[in-house]
Amino acid sequence: MDDTAYRELLMAEFGVKSCTRLDLHQANRFIDILQKKGFLLKSVNPDWRSVGVKPARRTTKQSGKTVSLASPAEREKIQILAELIDWRVENGLELFLEKRARVKNGKVRTSQDAYLAIEALKKLFENGMKKQYGPHWWLMEFSDERIMGYIKHHKPEK
Repeated sequence: MDDTAYRELLMAEFGVKSCTRLDLHQANRFIDILQKKGFLLKSVNPDWRSVGVKPARRTTKQSGKTVSLASPAEREKIQILAELIDWRVENGLELFLEKRARVKNGKVRTSQDAYLAIEALKKLFENGMKKQYGPHWWLMEFSDERIMGYIKHHKPEK
């Protein structure tokens, strides 16, 4: 496929001129489109298809540098943390990520975005719990298993 056809395909399917502008789901869809057109995907781990999941780590070029895309595990952690927070508006997560975590357009694309989002969400949740229950909220028992799971995994040692 020549460069012009490649860029036309990206523009027609996703409205972008470069694959570096795709999020993980779009990138996976783009790979599927290319495979349907006859392109072969060479994997470092030949067994990844046996579990029915795309490879956990993908890289892309961004400003001449190789960048790791956010993994499914990182995206799942973001979702779990976001569910712990009572958002005041419908798109609260995206607004928070854009404003506080400095994640462009509130969309997590790279591992760096995921790291920033996870740390910011943890801080937001912990500050909310401290405000509501006091500084020793870590020591309390909660009926919500998600909160107890968070405490179990993130409780400070002091």
